[in-house]
Amino acid sequence: MRRLLARLIAVFRPSTADDDFAQELDAHVEMLTEDNIARGMSPAEARRAARIKVGAASSLRMRHRDERGLPIVEDLAQDVTFAIRLMARDRWFSAAAVFAIALGIGANTVGFSIINAAFIRGFAFEDAERLHALSWRPDRGFRMRLSYPDYQEWRTQSQSFDDLAAYTSSAINISDDHAAPVQTQGAWVTANHFDVLRQAPLLGRTFADGEDRRGAAPVLIIGFDIWATRFNRSEDVLGRTLRVNGVPTTIIGVMPQGMKFPDDSELWVPFVPSDAQLTRDVRPLTVFGRLRDGVSRTAADAEIDGIARQTMAAHPEQTKDVVGGQVETFIQRYLGRQVRPMFIAVMGAVMFVLLIACANVANLQLSRATHRAREMAVRVSLGATRWRIIRQLLIESLIVAVAGGAVGLVLAQWGIGIFDAAVQMARAPYWMRFTIDYRVLLYVAGICLVSAVLFGLAPALLVSRANQHRTLKDGGRGTTSSGGGRLGTGLVVVELALTIVLLCGAGLMLRSFVALYSSDPGFPVDGLTRMEMQLPPERYPTAAARAAFFDQLHGRLAATPGFAGIASTTSVPPLDDETWRIVIDGRPVSDEERQPFVATVTVTPTYFDVLGVRILRGRGFTDADGQPGSETVILSQLAAERHFPGEDPVGRRIRFVQREDEPQPVQTWRTVVGVSAPFLQGNSDEAFRSAVVYLPFRQDTPRTSSLLVRSTLPPASVMQAVRAAMQAIDPDQPVFAIETVAAVIANERIIYRIFSTLFGVFAGIGLALSAVGIYGVIGYAVTRRTQEIGVRMAMGARRWDVTWMFLRQGVVQLAVALVIGVPAAVGLAMAARFRLVEIEAADPLTIVAITIVVAVVASLASLMPARKAARVDPVIALRAD
Repeated sequence: MRRLLARLIAVFRPSTADDDFAQELDAHVEMLTEDNIARGMSPAEARRAARIKVGAASSLRMRHRDERGLPIVEDLAQDVTFAIRLMARDRWFSAAAVFAIALGIGANTVGFSIINAAFIRGFAFEDAERLHALSWRPDRGFRMRLSYPDYQEWRTQSQSFDDLAAYTSSAINISDDHAAPVQTQGAWVTANHFDVLRQAPLLGRTFADGEDRRGAAPVLIIGFDIWATRFNRSEDVLGRTLRVNGVPTTIIGVMPQGMKFPDDSELWVPFVPSDAQLTRDVRPLTVFGRLRDGVSRTAADAEIDGIARQTMAAHPEQTKDVVGGQVETFIQRYLGRQVRPMFIAVMGAVMFVLLIACANVANLQLSRATHRAREMAVRVSLGATRWRIIRQLLIESLIVAVAGGAVGLVLAQWGIGIFDAAVQMARAPYWMRFTIDYRVLLYVAGICLVSAVLFGLAPALLVSRANQHRTLKDGGRGTTSSGGGRLGTGLVVVELALTIVLLCGAGLMLRSFVALYSSDPGFPVDGLTRMEMQLPPERYPTAAARAAFFDQLHGRLAATPGFAGIASTTSVPPLDDETWRIVIDGRPVSDEERQPFVATVTVTPTYFDVLGVRILRGRGFTDADGQPGSETVILSQLAAERHFPGEDPVGRRIRFVQREDEPQPVQTWRTVVGVSAPFLQGNSDEAFRSAVVYLPFRQDTPRTSSLLVRSTLPPASVMQAVRAAMQAIDPDQPVFAIETVAAVIANERIIYRIFSTLFGVFAGIGLALSAVGIYGVIGYAVTRRTQEIGVRMAMGARRWDVTWMFLRQGVVQLAVALVIGVPAAVGLAMAARFRLVEIEAADPLTIVAITIVVAVVASLASLMPARKAARVDPVIALRAD
């Protein structure tokens, strides 16, 4: 320990230790000199003999440095110092290498920040990784919610969790006598909801045991935004009353800013089950729990599955549509599986960019190795080992990577800010915020190290393997030419192939977005505004009560000056509503899997007139449709063509297949009375053009709907008129989410725009780096073959011959890259399952366009150094060393 401590001190105080050793060495020489003089030697002879006996001072000092400190640390410090000096000397080369790797690391930082926000960082709760969601595992689909009796049984029997809580999300109307009523996202939760989350309130308290039972006084907890906007952050908000869906409710707590679990919730109310919700047939609850210490998710999953099977055995009729229970992480449950391929594709794209950048910098390192060959030969002649040279070169690469990482972080911070702002416009989950945290910094540190090895190891091995004697003999020229040229050519092929894959992915996304964005909605969007509303079940418990409300509202709005048309619908274009299986009268299907799916939208009779969509066959809805004995539907043209090919569907009957997970009245046969012209409405995966069945509004007037208004007035005036009409009918009923339909359509397309832009940026970076790589390799070849060019031109070669000699190299590289890259791009596009609409993964137009773009860029990058070679003066070339 004393020796180790002395070595550590010597590392930080090397000059002091060296001075002490030099003084001690001089003292030894002086003492020996005096002894020799005493024996009769002359002073000169005595000193000479003393020095011979002590030994060479320089050798002793070197041995002392090896013993008194930590040679590895000092050698590394010397290597770092030399690398920094070299970067400062070759500043333009260093700037090019740093910028190239900065683009790769910056793109990787953006990509990992996206993955980190979506899949790693997760929710900001205490030990959030121990929070898991529980659900039924259905025979079809991913998951199914629980009934209240299921929740009670699972909570009582489970030993793997500290506790289980449950909630159901819903839009909630709030009002009081001091501000206008509003509708906001809320959650009906069990009393232990916040205890399981371990989420403390900012003010007040959370729910107490028993406040989620019948007869308890109504209480609620509000979110930070409601507290700030409605109560101006008043400290005396506790104890005040808000009407929640018309019911006076006391505020007992305020949650801190950013707490919006589960679904961007702004307020929380105890879940008190109704009579219907006490049955096993109704499954409204999402259940979650906190794993006990030492219990794995696998063990908890096995336990919950066992409990679920006991429930299935005890209640076979109510559970015939499920096959067991399951436990999922919060990320799996709340992010969903549909977006995972897109995020993985983003990470794959940025890794391609990094590989392209590393190949590019490796080529730069190879070109510099040619000029440093004599330096390395001298090092070997002076005793440097191959490992010592490799280490020096890797340290230089690491310094470049670290500098590139620092610049890349700056670029990534800018890119992440833009991406986060764009994703928030697309209504990302509240907990998904794209920032640089310690995980991202650790990732950048790791990627700097990996990239330094990737782009530094091959040039280092090549240079250290060169024939050093030949290098000194030839003056440094040509020693690394053969291996370096082949390696550089191979790296360019890899760059181009990776770039082709990136460009094809970006091209497919961009083509998909353009196809979707340029598609005609099928109706005029100008002057069309939508507003959402939800009628609380406490005030409007029956379909008749809801229908009466809408009759009054439509009557009042129809008399408003400037309103050309009013309609209500469960889903504003371009989206649809629910999806059902159907049975067509006269076509019995025994196999349930073969029963076709349709999307549904419930609309008032004025819906198609307000949109400006024609009825192609049959008729539209009337006020009588939806009444008992008049169960009717209207089909979209796509639904008619898909399910009644070559037939006239008007007069035919369809019936929805009864669902087992949600009790519904027995489904009746519905008569098709009309077929609408095609327009934008449906599922986004089908380019918003699904097979849609339209249902009459009166048949089962929904609680949640959107009001469509076609008007010449500005949206603010439309909102004011609608709010006034609503207040006249029900002072506690708000409207919210006013938007033009054009904005609704644009918002639904925004996710395509975000990801297509992101892929386009990554592909553009890759293309630019590949062009630089081609230019560098051919430029390196021109430099290496200068004398050859002079000989050829002296013997009569034309400028075009010299130009084609180097241009051909770029063409061959491009051809090989296309052979590798195009099939790889098509295969990856199919495997990644991009969200493509109206085009295929092997879209020939995209492939041809990308091939042309890459060919043009590669040809230009090859042509510039080739033309430079053709302008070489033969006399100067022949004299060149």
